[in-house]
Amino acid sequence: MTYADRMKYVVALGLAAALATPVAADKVKPPRFDVAVTAKGFEPATITVPAKTPVTLVFTRKTEATCTKSVIVTLDDGKKLERELPLDKAVAIDVTFAKAGTLGYACGMDMTKGVIVVR
Repeated sequence: MTYADRMKYVVALGLAAALATPVAADKVKPPRFDVAVTAKGFEPATITVPAKTPVTLVFTRKTEATCTKSVIVTLDDGKKLERELPLDKAVAIDVTFAKAGTLGYACGMDMTKGVIVVR
């Protein structure tokens, strides 16, 4: 076997090992869904997320001209997650929706609303 043949063999083995190595679960980031809070309300007002998959909802309040200083996300089991929304700071909510359906999120006063479509 020539030196060139050995090098091809070593490269092929290295490539095979790299392709066979599974990605660690902690390195895979869940899908991210960004929602801005503006003077118009939540933008987008409707987001579509997968069921049975961890997702990250990220809310960022971009204006003082709103009553939406917090967000309440309703989960499919009826529980609610509430987070304060400081101005110009992204607030992440990690969540998994167990089943398909239509859920919602709203400001603390339930005046500004958004929809979560779970598929």
